[in-house]
Amino acid sequence: MAAAPTQIEAELYYLIARFLQSGPCNKSAQVLVQELEEHQLIPRRLDWEGKEHRRSFEDL
Repeated sequence: MAAAPTQIEAELYYLIARFLQSGPCNKSAQVLVQELEEHQLIPRRLDWEGKEHRRSFEDL
């Protein structure tokens, strides 16, 4: 399992995926989003009790 990405890296992954989705490289965006979720590179969310939960790209 890869180390958790830094905040900057997580934001860059998100921005790159959104950029790809908005242009002619939609298939590349789909692959990137799939890999981000598969390798758990999307930052976890905290609930109101402070517990961490996985989230999908759509949750961002």
